[in-house]
Amino acid sequence: MGTPTAPTADLTPTPTPAADGHPGWLVRRQPHPDAPTLADLVDDVGQFRGDDVYRRPAVSSGAGRDPGRFADVDALWSDLLGRSARRPTFRLVTEGTTTSPGEVTRRARIGNRDLTDLAAPNRVIDGYRAGATVVLQGLHLTDPGLARFANNLALELDQPVQLNAYLSPASARGLDVHFDYHDVFVVQLDGAKRWRVWAPTDRTRDPIGGRHAIPRPTLDEVGEPVLDLVLEPGDVLYLPRGHPHVAETTDRESAHLTVGVLAVTWHRVVRRAIDDAVDAGRLRTSIPLSSLDPSAPGPTAPNVDLGSGPTLDLDLDLGSVPVRRWIAREIWSRQAATRLRPRTPPDPTAADGPLFFAPGPLITLSHSASGARSLLFVGDRTITLPVEAHGFLASLLGAPEPFRRAEIAGLDDDSSRVVVTRLLDEGILVPLADARPERPDHDP
Repeated sequence: MGTPTAPTADLTPTPTPAADGHPGWLVRRQPHPDAPTLADLVDDVGQFRGDDVYRRPAVSSGAGRDPGRFADVDALWSDLLGRSARRPTFRLVTEGTTTSPGEVTRRARIGNRDLTDLAAPNRVIDGYRAGATVVLQGLHLTDPGLARFANNLALELDQPVQLNAYLSPASARGLDVHFDYHDVFVVQLDGAKRWRVWAPTDRTRDPIGGRHAIPRPTLDEVGEPVLDLVLEPGDVLYLPRGHPHVAETTDRESAHLTVGVLAVTWHRVVRRAIDDAVDAGRLRTSIPLSSLDPSAPGPTAPNVDLGSGPTLDLDLDLGSVPVRRWIAREIWSRQAATRLRPRTPPDPTAADGPLFFAPGPLITLSHSASGARSLLFVGDRTITLPVEAHGFLASLLGAPEPFRRAEIAGLDDDSSRVVVTRLLDEGILVPLADARPERPDHDP
């Protein structure tokens, strides 16, 4: 049974052939070159991927790590206070209690619409001075530099990534002891913060959000912490989901990012595979008559022969192309579109020059269900192309950069020009003149 595999740590393009040797599923990972990656968060990427991820907390010292590479604290404050931020992109929390929105927002009118959830800058500052932690939410969607950072991590981890920031005054505690439903990297940007982390309890281990409420653990039941440390600027703490923790500032202000790695679980993948099996005509038969009789046989394993009833086929392909497509959509529907189309149509001559892939969300290539079309998924949309272009596209996705159209096999000259011009117009490819690093700024 084929199962999805994690990307390589160096983010090189990784064409992934199907089990029968045909390129039924191909991917290209093109990271933003000047945004942080996993290597900026952990000391040893190989050890983290092999030993730590999902399993145990890990700490990486800030020695040699510039926290300004991740975010500028003054810019975060400026965006909140000076650009009319709206809820729910911010909230204030004091010792586990969220400040009422009405205490930190104001009303304004734009055109004929009343806005009631704008940040009231001086009220926010008053709350901060009184001991509240300011939480900035969804920065992976609102801050261009952090959006690129989040997308780089999503490329490496094959999980959705979100970014929040916590701006805390001295001697403050924002949230009570709690656990998260997603893994977290804590990146200390400025000041210092004390963290206590406990082993997961039975009820918090590998929690799944949205099913039922799990009571927060109390200090009495978690025992002694497995970690008790103070993070300084540049330090990074990794916490798998389900680990209870609490954080509080020392005698200094603190600013940190929380990089949330949201969980696409096997529970959801299996449910999707079952839906695909039903769409393919399987698992549609009725259960046998008298199934509730104490003596009635029942299925206990895949492909169980029920005697007089049908065989129940539960042999699900969790690595099928439809399942992989679903996983890709689940991940990238949550991320920002950091690969943009050009504002004006590209120069027609660009199709003949040296080309690069534009950095951004994962690119995948597969066939449509009928096999009559090629589907190029680029994160925020799927581009449909003639199946005759599939071999050309497959070679393109595996090509080292820079490359020229004439070097890619699979189509005649006129057809390859049409395809490449389309990819240039969609912003998937860029000519050499436009293949410059992005600025690691925080401007809109």
